[in-house]
Formats: sequence, structure tokens, C-alpha cells
Amino acid sequence: MFEIRRGVLQLHRPPDSGELMFLCWPVLAYRVTAPVLRVRHLNIIEKVVLALCRAGVRQPEDIAAKIHQSAELCEHVLRQLRADGRVDQRGTPTDRGVETLISGRVGEEPEYVVTHVLQDPLTGRLWPRAARDLVFQRVSGVADGQARLRLNSAGAPRPITARIVGDGTDPVLPRPPSAQEIINAVGAQRKAELARKAERFTDLRDGRTPSASAVERDLQALSTELMLPHDVEVRQVLDIGRPAAEYLLVWLENGSEPGDGPQVRDPFGLDPNPMLRRLLADWNREEPGLADAVSQATDDSFARITEDYRAVRKAVGQAAEIRLVQQLGSELRRRPGTLKLLLGLEEAAARGGESGVESVAREAYRLYEHLLRRLVAEYPPPERPSWDAGNQTAAWETAKAALKRAAKTLGLDEPHGGGYFGAMSLSREAMLGYPEAYRRTRDIREVINLGKATIRELLPYALIAAADPNSPHHRDHPLRALVDARSGLLIELDELGRLRNRGSHNTRDATVEDDVEWCRLLALDAARVLVSMPPSPPERT
Repeated sequence: MFEIRRGVLQLHRPPDSGELMFLCWPVLAYRVTAPVLRVRHLNIIEKVVLALCRAGVRQPEDIAAKIHQSAELCEHVLRQLRADGRVDQRGTPTDRGVETLISGRVGEEPEYVVTHVLQDPLTGRLWPRAARDLVFQRVSGVADGQARLRLNSAGAPRPITARIVGDGTDPVLPRPPSAQEIINAVGAQRKAELARKAERFTDLRDGRTPSASAVERDLQALSTELMLPHDVEVRQVLDIGRPAAEYLLVWLENGSEPGDGPQVRDPFGLDPNPMLRRLLADWNREEPGLADAVSQATDDSFARITEDYRAVRKAVGQAAEIRLVQQLGSELRRRPGTLKLLLGLEEAAARGGESGVESVAREAYRLYEHLLRRLVAEYPPPERPSWDAGNQTAAWETAKAALKRAAKTLGLDEPHGGGYFGAMSLSREAMLGYPEAYRRTRDIREVINLGKATIRELLPYALIAAADPNSPHHRDHPLRALVDARSGLLIELDELGRLRNRGSHNTRDATVEDDVEWCRLLALDAARVLVSMPPSPPERT
């Protein structure tokens, strides 16, 4: 029964780009005569005149002076409003006029239109759409369940191949649609068209005030057509023609993320259309080959997207490496760990969006973890800090005060509310016990797990090594150079830690693109310190 004779129905132009899978979808097309309510709205002049009449301005000359129009035009509008029973002889709005002013509708008059509705032959469902005209695209050939078509104009032809759904099968004809089903389908089409118009009006705002947009909407929608169920007479469908078995051009657009699956687009150009997704599921069960073809097209598309992403990622990485070497010097190439973290930050910045900003913050935070682990490993604290009591364990307040003095000596600003100093009680036992453990093992790695230690755990050891008078490194510790550039480092590290997790309260907002640059500059200062340090043993090889 289904056979391509006149061509394939195309009711909307597919996108000119993107990964698309085309299908020839079987439909039963009915030519019907259906009722439509034509709703006329007040135009802007009528609305203003009626509103002024309600406000007490009712003489044509007075109205004309208010709206800067001619008195003849205002008198003509008043005559129309009076003839329609919306104002009385004195120009006072009637109840009908007040209701019209509120609703904006002048009247609803039924008329009958000739249109087409489409029925799915497998399920018997009527598409929630209607088409005044059936436009066919010529098919150049059919073979192996595929139809070859040429879309677009003769000046820009677009050859495509579309899989024919249900090829070789003749489903049993379902019962014809009822009058109510047809009215509902035509109504759904009109509602979808109005929704699209509303979107376009919104797009046209372009920063203008809502009142200006409302005026524009009134001017452009003087005769909006709206399909609504009405009284018994209007619900009648005068004629339902014999169905024609046709194929409709449908396309699926693959998502850009794994697991997205095919995105089914409305062939009428009025997304969303959830019915097509349901029909695709129904036909997949009826025709397993269709499900395999959709899955394969999705896999192929994602493979191409992945390959494109890899190429772009490689290009971004190469450009970022060149820029970073220009900023930090060629010695950066001898610090592969630092370079890798910086490139990860640049890749996250290139992705953009909220998740990209969070990733940038995480990469910058990891860079500071890397820096502090290097500092603690290569510039360990003294065996006996100035606050060490020898054989007797020092009081925690004594050690804590010494840490604050060290930070002050370096020139670090103290965070509000204590910041890291307020959280150092978490490391109390480790800090008080480190001198004895360090003297015993002579290896700071036996005191703190450098591979897993956090910035909060590492920072006290770096402060002691950089500023305690008993430290052999207190004059040339690399942390001093970083603090010279960033006296607010403790505050900034606290902010960075919160920024990488948007859920927590923070003075910065991870949705602000400016914070990407802030994270980048913070990370570059850490990288400068790492580049200035001698290469670690693995980097020397």
C-alpha cells in the first residue's frame, strides 16, 4: 500500500548543518474541512481610544490631542466601538467594552478551512499537527530501503539519503479519525504556531521595555487565528476525504554528549513534538532494523564528534603551551608535572560555562597542592622549631602563636574569621608531635603523607620552614617570593577552595567568567615559583 509515487512530503526545512539522520515516515494523509475560530484583537488605536473613554476622555478632539492623531480617525474609531456595542452614545464603555478592554478580543467568528491531518498507520494516532498544503520533494531513486532526495533550491542542492520506515510492510489500515480528533489536531497546530510567534516576539525585544514589546505584539497580531473547541455547531467536521498513503520526511539530530541518544525534531518545525518520540519507540519494536540503524547513526555521529573534540583539544593544548612558555620561560618544559596541570587549567577554561569555571578552580587548586608538596618535601621544616620545648611537648597555643608570627613575618594578610589558622586545630596533634618524629626519622615523609595531604595540612609546615628563625631555609625559601606577589594568599586559597565547589557560600561566583582569569593568574604565580625551583629528581632525567 505504501509506495513513493508523488515524492516525499516535506513540511519544514531541515537544518543546513549538524549530524542528521533522515527517515521517510509512513503517514495516512486526510484532506478535511475543519472549523476554525478567527479571533480579532483590538488594534493599538482601538485599545487606546477605549481606555481613554473609560478614563473619562470621550470627545474625538480631546482623544486626538492625547494620542497625537487626527480627530477624524478618532471619531471613526468611536463610531466602530459604538456600532459594536462597546461604548454607549455618550462614549461610556459598556460592560462588553470593559470586557473587551481586559481581554483584548473583539470577536470570535467560526469559519471553515480546508487542511490536512496525518495519521500513523501503525498505532492509529493522529499527529497533533495540520498542514494546509502538501509539499512533495522529488525522489531521484529508491533502492535497498533507502530513498535519494535533493533538498533546498536548485541553486544550492542538498542530496540526502533517507531510510524508508516500514519498507516492504503493509500495516492494517486503522479506523479513520473522529471529528473531535481532527479538531484537536488542528487546534494543536494552531497552539504550536502561536507559541512559536510568542517566542519570536520575545526574541524581537532586544533589550526594549515590556511595554514596547506589548505594543509591537498588538500591531503584529491584529488578526491572530486561534483554534478552540466551541459549541456543537463548530465542532462539526464537514468532510473527511479518503486517506492517501504517503511518506513524510523526518530527521533525527544526534546529541553531542554520550548517552544523549537521537533528538527527534518536529518535521513541521514546531518543536517540541513528544508524539514523534513515542512513535519512534513503537516502530522500533515493530521494525528492529530501524532501532539498529538509529543506534548505528548515533554511534557514528558521536565518533566523529569525539574525533573533532580531540583535534580541537590538541590544538588548544598546543596554543596554550606556546603561550605558557612565553609567559614562564622555556624552563617550564622541564617541569612536566607543572605544565600538565597548567594545560588542564587552560583546557577547562576553553570549555567555558559553569562546569568549565569550576574545573578551572579545581585545576588551580591542584597546582597549589603540587607546589606545597614540593616545598614541604624539598624545604622541610627545622627539626627543632623556635617554639619546641625539647623533651616537653609545647602547648598548642604556643605553637599556634608561632605559626601566626611566621605568617606575619612573611607579610601574609590574616584571613577574616581565622581562615586556615582557625582550622589548624585539625592538625593539632600532628603539628605538636612533628619535631620528635622528624628528629627520629629525619624524613618529613614519615611525618606527613605528601601524596594525600591537603593545602590546609601542608601549609603549617611550609610556614615554619619559610619564616621560623630556626629554619635553615628561612632566608631563601621560595614561598617568600610568592608572598611578595600575593600578600593575600591565605585569603585567596580559602576562596579558591570554595570556588571549586559552587554549592558552598563564597564571595566569588563560579558563574562569572571573570573568575576564570582570576584563577589563571593565581595559578601562574604558583607556576613561577615551581619553575624557579630546581627540577625534582624525576624531572632531571
